[in-house]
Amino acid sequence: MKKEKGKILITGTVKGLVSESQKIQDHFTRFDPDVIAISVSKEGLEAMIKHLGSDDVTEDVAPDNIEEEYYVKSLERFGDVSKPPPSFVRAWELSVEKAISIIPVDLDDVEFTDLYCHHVTGVEWLKQPSKQRSLARKKFTSQTPEEFALEWDAFMNGTKGMKSIEQARVNKISREVNELSKKFERVMLVVDYERADEVTEILASSGCKLANID
Repeated sequence: MKKEKGKILITGTVKGLVSESQKIQDHFTRFDPDVIAISVSKEGLEAMIKHLGSDDVTEDVAPDNIEEEYYVKSLERFGDVSKPPPSFVRAWELSVEKAISIIPVDLDDVEFTDLYCHHVTGVEWLKQPSKQRSLARKKFTSQTPEEFALEWDAFMNGTKGMKSIEQARVNKISREVNELSKKFERVMLVVDYERADEVTEILASSGCKLANID
């Protein structure tokens, strides 16, 4: 029985940016993990794998809503954008190539819905159409993809309700990765860039051994 926690490599990724897949490849090669954790729901991972195995694998998945459309439009100034997120796709491809597990560690659909109903007030919900309209006028000033991820997050998830949901995501991801570190020697976490520092802080305070390959 393993007595010590394994090392954890936290790789923050800007979702959607095609160039991020190379970062995943580089970190994977240098760290050589025994398992990959990924910040998507189990339903999201299943849907991604199903799409990648379909006849339409060469086609991007269309944006789900107007917010995603504006996200893509804003992020494109930093490079090509694709859905499913190329960084998550590459993580899954590597898990298949190396015959290791890839574990979804984010909130599942039921958990997210329950949290949304509990934390997002009627007033916040009614303000959503106004926020969608304001996206058309919003000028993001970020100079790098990473800065954009943080700027977008602050704009979209700045309300009390959404902050509570995002904190729940961070807690769930951190808890699941902590448990994986008790079973595996090397755990690679691929997580939204805007949540990476928060997850890092929680895992560090939990006595986890964090790897640094930069």
